Amino acid sequence: MDREITQCRHFGVCGGCRWQDVPYCGQLIRKRQYVQDLFREAGFSCAVPPVAPSPQWYYRNKMEFTFAQEGGRVTCGFYHRTKKRTVVDLSECKIFSPDAGPILETVKEFVREKGYPAYNKYTHQGFLRNLIVRETKRGKELMVGIVTTGQGKLDAGGFVNALRRCGTRGRVVSVYQVKNDSWSDAVVFEQKELLFGDAMITEEILGMKFHVGIDSFFQVNPAAAECFYRRIRERVSGSGDGTAQVLDLFCGAGGIGLVIAPHVGRVHGVEVQEAIVDAARKNARENGVRNISFTVFDTRRFLSFHGREYRGADYVVLNPPRNGISKKIARGVLRLESPAIIYSSCNARTLVRDLSWLRDWYRIDWVVPVDLFPHTPHLECVAALSKTAEEIDL
Repeated sequence: MDREITQCRHFGVCGGCRWQDVPYCGQLIRKRQYVQDLFREAGFSCAVPPVAPSPQWYYRNKMEFTFAQEGGRVTCGFYHRTKKRTVVDLSECKIFSPDAGPILETVKEFVREKGYPAYNKYTHQGFLRNLIVRETKRGKELMVGIVTTGQGKLDAGGFVNALRRCGTRGRVVSVYQVKNDSWSDAVVFEQKELLFGDAMITEEILGMKFHVGIDSFFQVNPAAAECFYRRIRERVSGSGDGTAQVLDLFCGAGGIGLVIAPHVGRVHGVEVQEAIVDAARKNARENGVRNISFTVFDTRRFLSFHGREYRGADYVVLNPPRNGISKKIARGVLRLESPAIIYSSCNARTLVRDLSWLRDWYRIDWVVPVDLFPHTPHLECVAALSKTAEEIDL
């Protein structure tokens, strides 16, 4: 296969997007083949259509960059493709935003002038950990969060002023400081403080407005998310009279639930984080959606304690994290005896594994792969299932 001329100056060393030198049509072919192989190896005979494409550049609405100390100088970027302890100092990010460069350069200049040290995850010493940047793709609103430890004090006013003067195309409407003293390498929101502007920024998908916070889970590619949200909406609206009852597990800020709510009778969402459920409720109010409700609960425990109340729900929607669902959650879903399940996953391997736990009682009606992550090996897959067993006896 011919190689593509790469657009990013950091390609080859940055561990971000590894397929940038593969022609986009070739990426879609590879991803489809990958999904086909997974289903075939698991013994499923369902057809896998071509992968639905995405905008190739500037498609992501969120990035988490990492601070590091290289030769006494603070850098900020992504981990090296092969040298896992090295952070590549970035000056642009072609899959995120044209404003990535100005923001990165402004922040690095500011922290270098202040003499703030980067955090070392091996010694657990230092101040600067991560830089979170969100951008709404329609309104071009920017949210910036600097993640630090408690081993120093941020000049909050100076940081805000630097960002507001950095010459971005979009508007910096929100600035946060997040404190994370955990030993985890992931961003942990132990404390967050709004330093400037609005607590939320607003994204739009299929006519619905979504308020997104610094710590919200939200689809990272809104344009491609519209594709699989639309397929889910078509599934629930095309098979009934608009009275369907839907249980939306791992509902996040209500993305799927709010899009389908106008086409069904009732949606109930379950999400473990209270702050995210607060955002979901706000999203419902802002969009005037009244036939949706939300519960703060761990999904496994919710199914154990409240599953009976939703037994026979017309649809169960699953949109779990990358690691998928557990066998206990699968059994809880089976006990609901729903006529139909819709499972959306950003990890095709765990999707196939989880569907294998349901196969004795459900058949796969269709699978739709969507390219949420161009120039990477990853993609989203949506599967629609129908109950085949008269009774599920576990």
